[in-house]
Amino acid sequence: MTATEQSGSGTHGGHAIVVGAGTTGLAAAAAAARHFNRVTVIDRDELPSGPQWRKGVPQSCHLHVLLRRGEEIFNELLPGLSDALIAHGAQRLDMGRDTNYFHSSGWKLRFDSGVTMMSQSKGLLEWTIRQHVLGIDAVTIRDRTSLTGLCSDGTRITGVKLGDGTELAADLVIDASGRGSRTPARLAGLGFGTVPTSELAIELSYSTRIYRRPADADDWQLLIVHPMHPDTRLGAIQAVEGDRWVVTLAGWNGAQVPADEKGFVEFARTLVSPALYEAIANAEPIDEIRRWRFPANRRRHYEKLDAMPDGLVVIGDAVNSFSPIYGQGMTQGATGARILDECLALQPRESGSVSVDGLSRRFHARYAEFAARCWSMATTDDFAAMPGAPGRPWWSSLASWYLLQVQRLTFRDPLVALRFLEVMHMLKPLSWLMTPAVVVRVLFRVLRGGWRDTAADERAASRPVALASRGR
Repeated sequence: MTATEQSGSGTHGGHAIVVGAGTTGLAAAAAAARHFNRVTVIDRDELPSGPQWRKGVPQSCHLHVLLRRGEEIFNELLPGLSDALIAHGAQRLDMGRDTNYFHSSGWKLRFDSGVTMMSQSKGLLEWTIRQHVLGIDAVTIRDRTSLTGLCSDGTRITGVKLGDGTELAADLVIDASGRGSRTPARLAGLGFGTVPTSELAIELSYSTRIYRRPADADDWQLLIVHPMHPDTRLGAIQAVEGDRWVVTLAGWNGAQVPADEKGFVEFARTLVSPALYEAIANAEPIDEIRRWRFPANRRRHYEKLDAMPDGLVVIGDAVNSFSPIYGQGMTQGATGARILDECLALQPRESGSVSVDGLSRRFHARYAEFAARCWSMATTDDFAAMPGAPGRPWWSSLASWYLLQVQRLTFRDPLVALRFLEVMHMLKPLSWLMTPAVVVRVLFRVLRGGWRDTAADERAASRPVALASRGR
């Protein structure tokens, strides 16, 4: 079934506006097209005509991953997306077999996990998604179109105000404008109150450079070096289309990544494993170094807004902006689109049109439940590195200790390694690492004293041992 054929379910009348043409906004547009006759996507940038990164979104040039659960949702909304990515040079990699992953104090087991992921640049991913969305009859994308405000009748949002002075009416406005969303200020200005917000400052900085992949490169498609606390310097290399490497170095909680060539290479040299530095030492850079900062994890609690108006939903980074280290961003945005689709399916139809009465509260209540799980995954490590951080839960130290033991089990145990990947890719909840099968393994190793002196031994390993075993 093509994307256009799928959009035939959007025959219930009405108009939806999506603010933002990034991956989340495009997913939201595909979801909305199932329920509205017209969907208009607006974006302030001039959208590129090919698979390039967007100059108006400078972070798009950095390493991005679409987790397996996110890929599944995108293919539900836009059938054939993964096949199109492969046709344009993306690669499907097995996260167990094709990844060299140094985590905490050792190399994770390499094995055929069955947990796969598409590997491509963010530019190719967004362009391919956009081409699929443009194939939906109900959807129109208007770039170089700025938003200056929301329209309201005092009880609900009725449309948007554009930079050219015009107003565009809509039954539903979907804010997918990203971390810089001005919806909280606009709602406050319209008398709907202040959106409660949770933040955890991490002061993350990262720098990225594109390299030509050497002809004699090792067999991995993704290399990750992630230390244990108190070290907060990490890095990754992702193989993307065009025989290129996207190399991203990151530091947080005081560890700053230089943006100059000498500093970039020296930072790589300081990582807990030399593998990344050795990979790029003789590789050819083909682009300049680009830097970005991410100050804090942030959740906006629209579900707690007493006067939340109908006619408006907010999704993706505009609600939940989590540390890029964990790669949740695009997947949590896609999940928001899926939840929106499900909530719209439950709305009554009146005179051929979908009613949005009560939709905002229903959607944000469900989205908040999902966001709480993402917040726990994203901040457990952060709280461990910052014991004095405000809002640190009482159980944080215990959770960090337990997850460290799980991480160390992933060096040798196929079952635990597989479960870690399933949680990492949001196929399973965090509790999947706390089932009796995993807890018993943790306790057994701890009681045997199996982790007393392994850190130094594991650091000495140049790369993980390739194994074909697989466990569940």
